[in-house]
Amino acid sequence: MVHDPYWDLVHEPTEAPFEIAKTALLIVDMQNLCAHPEGWMGRLARDQGKPDHLKERFDFIAEITPNLKRLLDHCRKVGVEVFHIRVAFRTKSTRDGKRQLLNRLNDTPLLPMDWDIVDALAPTDDEIIIDKSSVSTFNSTAIDQILRNMGKERLWVCGVVTEGCVELTARDAADKGYFVTLVTDACASSRRAAHDDAVQRITDGNVIKGRTTADLIALSRS
Repeated sequence: MVHDPYWDLVHEPTEAPFEIAKTALLIVDMQNLCAHPEGWMGRLARDQGKPDHLKERFDFIAEITPNLKRLLDHCRKVGVEVFHIRVAFRTKSTRDGKRQLLNRLNDTPLLPMDWDIVDALAPTDDEIIIDKSSVSTFNSTAIDQILRNMGKERLWVCGVVTEGCVELTARDAADKGYFVTLVTDACASSRRAAHDDAVQRITDGNVIKGRTTADLIALSRS
């Protein structure tokens, strides 16, 4: 892990005072497709005779899911807006999405259940679901306009995978001027080492803050 010494020469970025009404929780890609062993990624491994190939990934996701559920329940209780973000396409062939984002679909077809958010985090009531066909949520959706329409300026980002869709979503959000927090114990990767490396890179310099589930619950406890 490498620290950029530039950050030693400048003032640490500051945040606006915390306000629940201006805060949103972004849960990225916690759907059966890529976050459940019976989803497409799990079936892809089994169809290739490698049933344990993604074991570390699914074990890691199972480990962080209780933190996600605890944070989700807290946000619902105190009024932090919840966004469920998932990969989804307009076509069965996924041809409207990023080229090669998913492939080998002839060998391992997609199933309707793949698009569903995992049961433990399933949306309720009027919670917003954002469908994306790219790695960064901000690249293929109207989320920026929606967040601004709703007066949100602080985003808590979590989900899978840390160095992929989570990182790009968080970085794009920060680049657009949002105050972004990476929920460090509510993200997972296929390899724990990849997660640890991504957390260090993303939060280096504190432009994107790194906080735990407990930190955010304490910050927003009414």
